[in-house]
Amino acid sequence: MIMDNQKKEKFIYDLDVLRALVDIEISRISRYGKEGAFSIAFIYSPTVSTLENDETALASMIKNNLRSSDVLSAVEKDFAFVFLPETDEKGTKEFLRRMKEKLPSDTITGYVTYPEDGTNSFDIFQKLMKDMQTKLLLSEE
Repeated sequence: MIMDNQKKEKFIYDLDVLRALVDIEISRISRYGKEGAFSIAFIYSPTVSTLENDETALASMIKNNLRSSDVLSAVEKDFAFVFLPETDEKGTKEFLRRMKEKLPSDTITGYVTYPEDGTNSFDIFQKLMKDMQTKLLLSEE
């Protein structure tokens, strides 16, 4: 059983890793002088953990739908970020549409993209937090 749990959480990273990835990706794009895009999506699904009765239910559902290059950062049992390298706004919207089809109807999602929403990690995360606050507060009304 320990092996199964280790495999299950093998590719789930914390928020510090996500922040570092954003800095690295921006540096890589700048260094090689190529046009690049990436996105960070958030997924909040409050009923997943109660339906599945599992601390990692949301992360597991998301992980099964990621490419090998994507990075999952589970913040809480009902909240996660996904780093999507080489993914523009159109690709991110498609990813979130597919995820919402698999998750409960109360799932809330959002995203930011580089470079449209910021050209440094501070601006990108500020925009992401603002989008999250807006959408999560609207859902409470």
